[in-house]
Order: sequence, then structure tokens, then C-alpha cells
Amino acid sequence: MDFGILGPLQLAWDGLPVPLPGRTLPRLFAVLLLEPGSVIPLHRLVDAVWDDDPPATAKRQIQNTVATARGLLLRAGTSELETVGDGYRLRVGPEKLDSLRFQRAARIAREQVAASEPEAALESLREALDLWRGPALAGLTGRLIEAGALRWDEERAAAEEARAELELRLATGAPVVADLRRVLERHPYRQHAAELLMTALYREDRSAEALDAYDAIRRQLADELGIDPGRRLKDLYTAILRDDASLRAAPKTASSRSLPAPAQLPADAVHFTGRSGQLAALDALTGPGPRVAVLSGIGGSGKTTLALHWAHRVRERFPDGQLYVNLRGWDRTAPLTPLDVLAGFLRALGVPTESIPSDVDEASALLRSRLADTRTLVILDNARNSQQVLPLLPATDGCVAVVTSRSRLPDLAALRDVRQVTVGTLGTADAVRLMEGLIGAERVAAEPEAADRIAELCDGLPLALRIVGTNLAAQHLTLAETATALAGRDRLAHLAVEGDPTTTVAAAFDLSFQALDPEEELLYLNLAFLPGADFSKGLAMSLVSWDPPAAERLLARLVTAHRIDEYRPGRYRFHDLVREYARRKAETVFDPAALQGLREQVVEWYCRGSARLPVEEYRNIVATFLEWNGHAKVSRLLARLIAFADAGYSEEGPDRRTLTESRYELPELAHVAERGVESGVKSDDPMDAVRAYALADAVAYASGELHQSLAFAQKTLEYLSRTPHGDRTGKARNDLGTTLTHLGRYREAVSVLREAVGAAERSGKRYVHVEVLASLGTVLRRMGIFAEAETLLLRARDLDAASPEGPTSVYPLLSLSELYIDQGRVSAAEDLCREIAELLRDHPSKYYRARLYFRQSAVHRADGDFPRAEAAVLHGLELVEQSNGWRHVLVYTYWLAEMHVDSGRLDQARDALDRVARLDRFQTSETLAVKARVLCKLHTADGNLRMAVKMGRQACDVFAAMPDPLRQARSLLALARAYEAAGASYEAARCAVEARELFEALGVDPARQA
Repeated sequence: MDFGILGPLQLAWDGLPVPLPGRTLPRLFAVLLLEPGSVIPLHRLVDAVWDDDPPATAKRQIQNTVATARGLLLRAGTSELETVGDGYRLRVGPEKLDSLRFQRAARIAREQVAASEPEAALESLREALDLWRGPALAGLTGRLIEAGALRWDEERAAAEEARAELELRLATGAPVVADLRRVLERHPYRQHAAELLMTALYREDRSAEALDAYDAIRRQLADELGIDPGRRLKDLYTAILRDDASLRAAPKTASSRSLPAPAQLPADAVHFTGRSGQLAALDALTGPGPRVAVLSGIGGSGKTTLALHWAHRVRERFPDGQLYVNLRGWDRTAPLTPLDVLAGFLRALGVPTESIPSDVDEASALLRSRLADTRTLVILDNARNSQQVLPLLPATDGCVAVVTSRSRLPDLAALRDVRQVTVGTLGTADAVRLMEGLIGAERVAAEPEAADRIAELCDGLPLALRIVGTNLAAQHLTLAETATALAGRDRLAHLAVEGDPTTTVAAAFDLSFQALDPEEELLYLNLAFLPGADFSKGLAMSLVSWDPPAAERLLARLVTAHRIDEYRPGRYRFHDLVREYARRKAETVFDPAALQGLREQVVEWYCRGSARLPVEEYRNIVATFLEWNGHAKVSRLLARLIAFADAGYSEEGPDRRTLTESRYELPELAHVAERGVESGVKSDDPMDAVRAYALADAVAYASGELHQSLAFAQKTLEYLSRTPHGDRTGKARNDLGTTLTHLGRYREAVSVLREAVGAAERSGKRYVHVEVLASLGTVLRRMGIFAEAETLLLRARDLDAASPEGPTSVYPLLSLSELYIDQGRVSAAEDLCREIAELLRDHPSKYYRARLYFRQSAVHRADGDFPRAEAAVLHGLELVEQSNGWRHVLVYTYWLAEMHVDSGRLDQARDALDRVARLDRFQTSETLAVKARVLCKLHTADGNLRMAVKMGRQACDVFAAMPDPLRQARSLLALARAYEAAGASYEAARCAVEARELFEALGVDPARQA
């Protein structure tokens, strides 16, 4: 299969074109062929096809298109399209892709010119340009594709200029005017093309047209860029006006100069990998816009390698020379002064030593003069600060400067137009490709998992990867053995070249650390000591004693210097290896008392946050507890995690839903609780065990493990009894009573909850008092003790409403509305639903809004409005599923199924029951009894009377044992209908009488229950 992008996209098999139907397939091939051999992430392919408006199915469509492309390639007998991580790579040999053949021929031509073989170079350029069939990827649109095509068109323009220059130099007589006019039509700002066009026209005795060409580009530059033509172009214009005879001769070549153009670039990296985004940003320097770039990143991130690779790639665009200097800004030796560098640059540009000024400003002005109207590339490597860089920058459009630094040099941007380019770490795919270059693709292919693990442990830092590659090449170690060593306790010790103490990752980080001011060092080490993947601005600022503006400025300075990364507004993180380095520093600098004080500050910050869940801190709280477990005060974090267990969770891991959706992993929280219990029971402070058992209780409760929840709740109370105040507020007894209620042990629950009410009242904790009153009122309602239940729930409502901030809980109102529905007071229940809806207007809890919908469903059902009742319960189900309240999902689904049975929609009832069969581990005595009553009704309608009677008896017995007389009576009615359908009239009548007696004892109208 042959590929072509130098013109319309073309695929050919055995010389015949291969059709590429549709919109997505051509764009997929275009993006992959623009960067052959590079891994293109899935998101970039999506951007290439749809720009900023991808459909919801974009990723799936790309995956399907890749499968189509792979099938097409396989039919042609090739399988170059590979999946690498979440991206794709198209491996194409240079002989198969026209752009690579063009690039190779153009490179050979440059080498031939350097070797004084202009005739051979001209042939190479002709061969290269013959490959073009039109503008690159003509006919394909889209931001990414057009940008990539533009880069190749720029390469074509440079080659056409070089060919024209050689044609003129060698006086071949070949026509070049038309070609140069086309170059200027496509790239109207290329002054060198204008120079060549004017020269060619003049030599053809077309001086007037040459002068018109000058006027055209002068107006273009002035109108669109606001600049004048360069000195060379102006001088050429003047020479044509004078009819300078020297223009008839071939232009001077590099070989005729008194000194060759400086070519100071160090060697290009042999194994350069990735960085397509940064290379594109650097490519933009040769177009309109800033001509200075600052490449910044942490030590070892490959800034110099990137700058030199790009410089070699574009050096032909800078025929007047390439200047390079290592400024030693982050080195063990003293940084170079601007005057030292200016002297070296000026000597390279032909200025005699005795003519070089000793004043920095004068020398800087002379450098700018020498670089004016030239096309020169300046690489200022390893800069410490802007003051070191500013005098060295050229001032004219033809020149480009690239600065590398560990700092972003923000003050430089205040004085010059600067393109900021961050050089981060390599992704896994690029990191592995770098290793392939260092140790051979065969070794990597033999241990792919170990290679990925090494890339992960090096965190994509190029210096670390190169050190590992060097050691692997020199030692007889497998990749797996190297990965195991890196995964040990002292990773940094293994990131060192054997026998060279200066070539280590730690040594590179030392240079940055030594440059810290004392205040920066204190904050830096404090932050490095934090467990967790990231940290917030609030936490960072809480760890220092300075006023907030000063602390914020310090934080900004650490970001500017790439010591930490502000990866999204207000949230920061360390590079993995930098944090390990800095934490070791912190452990050596701080004494144990200081470290414990820092732990207490962090715990205090996490625990004193807003009443709402600190969702973005969940994983950091978990990591902090696990790392610091056993230290004083750290168990306080467990109390924060209880709220997460109550809020919802994900059973499918963290990738299924983001933390911003308030879902957490119960297995992870269970592990945290287990670790907490292990250390808590050994602690001298019984509160450590209390908090751990309370978290274990919350996790077990949320997991549906009610018997475990009961055991943990009892343990919580046991350890509370060892504290001076015990269960002072009654909160622990309330949690125990709630679990007993769900287990159907109502009498025990009432006993515990009455004690809790007394404790809460004595403690004066209003919110706990409201909660336990509502809990006791709820269980009494279920037991049919309606009068006391109503008294308690009204008391809870009034107590909550009397708080300074007004009503804060809808729990009492929800329970009260359920009581009114049980009693048949439908209008009162409806009024309460409206009141609850108003309270929940701006409330984020899906759980409470789901319960409101359930109450509204009960109101509609009591009114006989089944469609509205069904709609309400379906809304409630949707919300409660989103908050993972699986126990309520069961209750609501059984309610829905019972409505379906009562309205004769048996198939829908069966479907509803089938949908929750997977939730059996969340069943309670209550839900099992409700399910049995629904099945009794369903089997009666189906004619399966034996099972109907069995299920009816089961429901009656369970509700009687609780006791829950209202639902027992409703179950007796269902059982009576089953007996009646089975022809057992006596049993049917007995059940009906018993049900009526229960209804009457409760003060409930039996007629409304039929």
C-alpha cells in the first residue's frame, strides 16, 4: 500500500487508487499520515474529524472507523495500523509515503549544498518537488488537518526557494518566475522568495515587474503585519533602481563569505520521541506572531533536547546562522553573564574581539544590528532568569529565539511577545518508544508489561528514562528486574548512571532546590509532605503563617518555576519523582515534632471544612489516613469519611463515575475502616477505635450488610463507653436504632432510640436531637403507635425550624407525611409534600428528592390517580438509583410492581421485579415482606394459588413479628383474596376479619385499604 498527502489524500494498492468513502475515514488517514509512526491519541482524532462539535458517539465512531481502516490495510497485505494505549499509530516506511520521500530528498539536498555539490543538490530538489500533486491534503478541511497540511506546504515553499536559488546561482536558464510567484501567492510574507523573484525578473530584463513585486510585498507586510521589508529586500530594490550590474552575476554563496555562517547547534538527539504539540508551537515561530519561545519545565524534562531537535529540523530556514549557548542558569558552576554571551555571539558573527563593547547595553545593540535583516536562529539554553536573557534577544522578524529554563520567566513576557511552551513528561507510549531507541525494540517487545511499568515508575521523565536505558544497555538486567528495583523504597537511588554521581535524577532536582528562597523552601517542603495525588490552594495556604496574599504569591512562584503544577484552577500537584525527592528532603529537614505538627494542621484543615462533602478531597483524605494511620489525631479523618459512605458509592471503580458526582468505592472505605480498627483497638485513645468502628458501621450499612452494621454499631458504643463522655449526644445510639429498625427489630430499636432522645436533649445538640426524634417517630409509626409518633415528628419539625438558620432537615417532614398517608389524611400529606418541595428547591440531594417523589406517589395512589402515582415513583426511582440508595430502590420498585398488579398490568409487574433481582444482598426484613405481599397478589392474579398463599402467609408473619400492624393488615387482605380464589372461604373470612380488627385498632378506615 502506497500513501500520499502531497496533494489530495491518496492510497494506492498495486498502483490502483483505493477509494475512501465517507467523512471520517479520509480524515483518520490524514491525521495518522501527518505524523507517521507517532501515537495519535483518540481525543485528537475526534478533534480532527469534528473540530469543536463532536457527537456523543464520536469515540465509538472513531473506533469503528479504525476497524474499517485496519481491514482495508489487511486486505492489502499490510497491518501498519496499531493500537497503542488510548491512541493509534500508523507505521509507514519512507518508501511508502510521499511526504517522507520528499523530506529525505530535501535533507540530502541540504547535505549536498554543504558539501559544495550544488548541481547534485539541484537534482535532489527537483526530485523532491516532483512528488507534489497540489496543496497538501487538498480538499480536506478541519483545524488540525489544515494546520498539519500548512506545515508541509511551508516545507514545499522552502524547497522551491532553495531550488530557485540554485537555478539562479548555476545560471541554468530554467524558468523560476512562475514557481516563485506561486510560492508568494500561498505564502505572501516570505521575503526570501520575493528577493529571488525580483532577481530572476531583473535578469530577464523585466525590471519594472521586479519593482512591482517589491511594492506588492511591501504593501502586504505593511497592511497585514505592520512591518517594513527587511534590509536585504530594501537593498535589492535600491540596486535594481540603480541598474546595479552586480545583480547580473550569480549571488554570493556561503563559500564566498569571509567567515562561514555560525552553526553552533550541538548534535540532535538520536532517539528523540514525541512532543508533537510542542514542535507545532515552535513551528509557529516562523509564521506571524511572537518570534521568541520559552520552553519551561522541571529538571530532566527534555527542554534542551526538544529545542535542539526542532532547531536541527528547521535550520535550513535560517541560512544566516544558528547561535547556541548554555547559560548555566541551573548548573553547579556560576551562570554566564550576558556580556560573556554577547562577546561569544559577536565573535561568531565576525566582530573582532577588540571591537566588542565592554558595556552590556552597547554590546546588545551591536548584536541586534548584526542580526538585523538576517534569518538567524538563537538558542539560549538553561536560563536562570529574564535578566540573563533579555540582552541576547534579536529584534527583527527574520530571527527566532528559543529559551529553555526551569522557570516560565513571566517577567520576560511583560517586555517581549513570548510564546510560552510547557515541556511536561512523556506519555506511556512515547516513553516506551524512547526506551525502544535506547535499548532496542526487541528487548521492549519481549517484556512489554515491564516496559510500561518502567515508564510509569519514571513518570515519563525523559532524564529518568534515559538513565534507565543507559543502565539497561550496560548491565545484564531484564526489564522486569529493573521495574522491581524501581518499585522499591528508594526509587531515586536507582535513577542514577552507574559510576557517575552527577548523572542522576536527584542531582538534577538538587539544582532547583538550592535556588529556593527560605520562605519558598518551607512551603515547598510542607506541600511535599502531604499524602495524596494533589492539593488545593486552601490547604496550601493554611500550612504557612503568612497573610493570604503573601502565601498566594509564594504559591504562584512555585508554579512559575515548575516546582509544582497548577493543573486546573486552584488545584496543584507535584511531578511524582519531584515529590519523592522533596519528601525525603522534608524528612531530613523537619524534626519529629514539626512533622507531627504538620500532620495535625492537615487533619484540622480537612475536618473543619464546609458542612458539605469536600468531594474533590475524598481520595486525598483516604491517602492521608492510610499513610499517617497510628499518629495522634489522624483518626479524626475517619469521621469525615463516614459522610462519604453515607453519600453514595460506585461498585465499578473510580473510572465509572467522577468524584464530582459524589460516588465512592465501598471496598476502599471498608479497607480504610479495617486499617483504622486495627490501629484503633491498640490506641490509648478509645476515640480512635470509636471513629474506625463508626466508619465500618456506615460502610456495612451502605453495603446492605445489616448484621455487620449492627455488630460495628455495638462496638462503637462499647468503645464510647470508655471515653469520659460516652455517647453524649445519642448519635451512636441513633445509628444503632436505625440498623435495628431495618432489621425489623422494632422493640429493641425503640428502647435504644428513647435513650438516644434523652441524651440528645441533654447535650443541646439541636441537629442530633432532630434526627433522633425523627428516627423514633418513624419506628413508632411503623409499630402503629400513631399518636406518639406524630407528637415526636412535630416536635422534631418545630425544633429544626427554630434553629437560627431556619429549617435544615426534611427528614421529620418526610416521616410525618408518611404517617398522614398511613392514617388516610391525604390532604395533610399533600400539604406537607408542597412544603418539602419548597425546602428542597435548591438542595443538591437526589436522595431526599427521590423520597419526596415517593411520598407524592403515595398521595396520588390514595386519590386513585394511578398514572400520576406511577410517574412520581418512576422519577423517584431514577434519582435514587443515581445516588445508589439500593435499599430504597427495592422499596420503590416493589411499590411500582404492586401498582402494576392492582391495575392488571402483570407483565410490567414481573419486569419490575426482575430488574431488582440483582439487589438481593440489600434486602431487609421489611423489603422481603413487601416483596412477599406483591408476589402474593401477582400469583393470585396468575392463578398460582399455592404460591400466592405461601407468599401471603410469609408477609403476614414477618410484619407481625416486627410488629408492623398496618402492613400486616394489608398483607392479610392480600392473603384473604388468595384464599378466596383457592376456594378456602373460611380462611379467607378469618384473614379479612383479622385485617379489619387491625385497621380499626389503628384508627384507619378499612374501606380505603381494599
